[in-house]
Amino acid sequence: MKKVIYNKYGSIDDLQIIESEIPIINSDEILIKVKAVAINPLDWKKLEGQLKIVTGKKFPKGIAFDFSGVVEKTGSSTTNYKIGDAVFGTLDAMNGEALAEYIAVKKESIYHMPKNISFETAAAILTGATTAIYLFNKSKVKEGDEILINGASGGVGMTALQLAKLKGLKITAVASGEGLNYIKKWNPDSLIDYKKDKLTDTTKKYNAIYELAGSLAFSNVKNLLKPNGIYVSTLPNPVDMLKAFFNNLFSGKKNIIVQATPTQDILREIKQFLSHDTVEVLIAKTFTMKDFKEAYHFAKKGGLIGKVVITV
Repeated sequence: MKKVIYNKYGSIDDLQIIESEIPIINSDEILIKVKAVAINPLDWKKLEGQLKIVTGKKFPKGIAFDFSGVVEKTGSSTTNYKIGDAVFGTLDAMNGEALAEYIAVKKESIYHMPKNISFETAAAILTGATTAIYLFNKSKVKEGDEILINGASGGVGMTALQLAKLKGLKITAVASGEGLNYIKKWNPDSLIDYKKDKLTDTTKKYNAIYELAGSLAFSNVKNLLKPNGIYVSTLPNPVDMLKAFFNNLFSGKKNIIVQATPTQDILREIKQFLSHDTVEVLIAKTFTMKDFKEAYHFAKKGGLIGKVVITV
């Protein structure tokens, strides 16, 4: 089978496609024939060695972690799945190797796909929806609370915006250009164009600030939080993690770093979320597996509305 790997920390050009053995599954595993894989910023952060303190020095490494596919084979002790079932799921974000023709997974990592969506959509929704659900759970927001979403036109941001509307939250959405115009369809309560307006000039206070773009440091927006407000970041680095730890020891305004891993409950909630007719999952562009480098270069350049997906 074909699989994309890298043998050292470096750049997208260090990724390569190889021939590999189809995984042999254990009794508690399921073999998935992969149909689609979504690209996430964490992919190239790991590839570039930004998180090597977590990902370690062992090579080769695979890449990507959000996927959809079809059950090819089931282990003797697995239940609830049969050959041919369409599923979606997420591997360990720090060690994922979903960009392959076949992967072996634990049953806890997958869930039955909704029947009304494509494999591409199923892969594209996973990190956005999982992270959005984690954001709201971690910040304990409730109906009527005021939140700010920085990066509201990205893959996670658009899902968080739609989910926030369903939860009855008061939303300030931060984006720019085409993305800002696009998200108006979901009627956020306030819009901020980060290219025209300084976010730090606002006098509004928030119950939670969600940093999804990697451009808004906790120290710059701490004063925008209500006394017990929570700042949640999804794109951490080791320095941010250390700062967050010490801040949370002494401040009522919390700095939380989220690395969302879907549970069965969250995957079930994603499936329910997708059942709403108004929910939209936007895919910026789809590539085939043979064009994986082009796909990663396209995703990394930024400024996209929606996710980049590779079909396998």
